[in-house]
Amino acid sequence: MEVKKVAQEILREVGGESNIQNLTHCVTRLRFNLKSMDGVDESKIKNITGVVDVVNKGGQFQVIIGSEVARVYGELIKLCNFNDNKEDSSDGPKKGLVNKILDTIAGIFSPIMPIIAGAGMIKALLSILTLVNAIDTSGNLYYFLKFIADASYYFLPIILAVSAAKKFQCNQQMAMLMGAILLHPNFSALKDTAGTVFVLGLPVRIVTYSSSVIPIILIVFVLSYVEKFVEKITPPVIKFIARPLLTILIMAPIALVVLGPLGSIIGDGLVSVLLSIEKIAPWILPTVIGAFMPFLVMTGMHYSLLPAYVNSLSVLGHETIIGPGNLPSNIAQGAAALCVAIKTKNKDFRQLSISSGITALLGITEPALFGVNLRLKKPLIATTIGGGLGGLYAGITGVQRYGGGGAGLAAIGLYVGEDSSNVINALISAAIAFAVTFAIQWYIGFEDVKSKTGGGTIPEIKAAEKQGLLTSEEQYTIYSPLKGELVPISEVSDPAFSSEAMGKTIAIKPSEGKIYSPVNGKLMTIFETKHAIGLVAENGAELLIHVGIDTVELKGKYFKTHVTEGDTLKTGDLLLEFDYEEIEKNGYDPITLMIITNSFQYSEIIGENVEKVHAGDKILTLR
Repeated sequence: MEVKKVAQEILREVGGESNIQNLTHCVTRLRFNLKSMDGVDESKIKNITGVVDVVNKGGQFQVIIGSEVARVYGELIKLCNFNDNKEDSSDGPKKGLVNKILDTIAGIFSPIMPIIAGAGMIKALLSILTLVNAIDTSGNLYYFLKFIADASYYFLPIILAVSAAKKFQCNQQMAMLMGAILLHPNFSALKDTAGTVFVLGLPVRIVTYSSSVIPIILIVFVLSYVEKFVEKITPPVIKFIARPLLTILIMAPIALVVLGPLGSIIGDGLVSVLLSIEKIAPWILPTVIGAFMPFLVMTGMHYSLLPAYVNSLSVLGHETIIGPGNLPSNIAQGAAALCVAIKTKNKDFRQLSISSGITALLGITEPALFGVNLRLKKPLIATTIGGGLGGLYAGITGVQRYGGGGAGLAAIGLYVGEDSSNVINALISAAIAFAVTFAIQWYIGFEDVKSKTGGGTIPEIKAAEKQGLLTSEEQYTIYSPLKGELVPISEVSDPAFSSEAMGKTIAIKPSEGKIYSPVNGKLMTIFETKHAIGLVAENGAELLIHVGIDTVELKGKYFKTHVTEGDTLKTGDLLLEFDYEEIEKNGYDPITLMIITNSFQYSEIIGENVEKVHAGDKILTLR
């Protein structure tokens, strides 16, 4: 993968640096907070070589890359001048309450997950070495590795303070100080002398804040408002000294008297609820997670589980919230993709299915989920049943995960504990998920993917006939949407179009700035920038008419629409007008493209052998 080129193309398609509020990444995906979605063409981003898929959920625009995500992220950072407080929510699109909550949780916890995962894998390694008697538990090597792994949990308040400060847009160093105050050994030493002490008449509850999650998030949230208040009231002459002094003197008592104890109570309550669920019905969470984790990932809802997940690990030393169900879910994703690999007749798709299936078994599911299973849809049925049954077994047998990190065979060491039956049951749950998913997928089958080099497989053609799109004898004519000169697709400067990755494409150099409907059908979409229109023909053909290259940057200038979304169209209806001469004067190529975005549903698409066309001339035949 040419990571620099991928980064450049992604940056261009998301609207450039000026449209990015914030950028982070997780194990497989780039996570953008964009100021505006105007002009962001998801289909173009999906067709960038190296991009698996795009998800716009939970207040984030997510570009799924796979294992190379860190390198692409690094190139993006080089291309952009990001600073510590890049986010500016005031300029961004309005979000609903749920999206705001998910976006906040994601912004705080995503950056710390590599630390949790790394520490978890060290603990897994120690567990395996201890199990096979390959390490002396009384020796220095074990001692050092153990406290190195424990450090990420012990200092969670300081680690979380950084990402929370970035999310709430306040001073990171001041936030870290708040975390350090909670962990100072002199404060912790008071635990042995009293449950509550009084300072200037204020009660300070002595709480152990090491490994805590919720207190520091509450503190940094309030800190973001205190800083703004202090900024307003501080005279400019003494601002440099007075601002940090007042901030500390205000925040320290609020943190120690109110927010810290409140967060501790909430955290303790959360742990108590989780323990109650484990005691009453331990199978519920693993079953639900096993069955529906792919859908939670697609919508971004899995972030809602992170506070409880991290809190459980830090307080209890194990978790049953995500891991026991996520393991069989990921294995089910891999099983479905590998079953597809065996049954597909498409060589390219087989290779994708094999690689993504193996990757899913190891714990990274996005390539299998978005590249294979979601694309074919039926495999999701198999993974839901297989993952759910595997999760049910894990819940009934009380499987626990002892560290943060992956949920696949590569991280099976996270399930190794003092009782060897835990890892055995985890492996059995994975085996159940694999066997059930594979068997169901084999039985229900799927509609195969058309080969890029052929005219479509027999199952695809029969499927199209069954849907009523066409018969083997039937054909459908599409007419030219404008007057101009046909240009070979290879001469189009934009690779997303010239590669015909989105479907069969016709390119016309306009000699008149009017776009007419090329079919009878319905208008589905008009982009806000008016440079592109999507419509569906009466026979089901899906068409995208795109005027110019990068003309989204004109933001509607030189364009005028004559229809609205939902309109019924007749061939020859005027859709829009554009000033192609002014577009060209402004440095943009006005070449106009018509793409059949569901080309795979047709066995053959034949173009007319002509050089020049008028609006209404026959230009394509679908069979």
